[in-house]
Amino acid sequence: LLLKITFTSWRNTLFDLAADGAAALKRVAATGYDLILMDLQMPVLDGFETARAIRSGQAGFVNQKIPIIAISADLSEAARTKCLSLGIDEFLLKPLDSGTLHGSIQCLLGIQLPPGRIG
Repeated sequence: LLLKITFTSWRNTLFDLAADGAAALKRVAATGYDLILMDLQMPVLDGFETARAIRSGQAGFVNQKIPIIAISADLSEAARTKCLSLGIDEFLLKPLDSGTLHGSIQCLLGIQLPPGRIG
């Protein structure tokens, strides 16, 4: 809900939501995305399994390299290490800071957005 509010306030930003990891995997396969922001704690398939499926090509080989940002309340180094081992590009902790998210998106997409365009 907080991310929906955040993204709705960002100008020129389109987003999509999935209720669980399995639904997210189907949407990635059917829709072209620039980036995936994924909670690690999701029903059906958790964020780890969903990322593993995306990176292995189960959402289409064209989607294997989509940047993935994982978000979690898990402060452990084990969670961060597991994310990196699965090919997740960035690991952000909850509560999510809009400025940190903005910077991560810019970095992963290789773009420099003017202040106010996003966030």
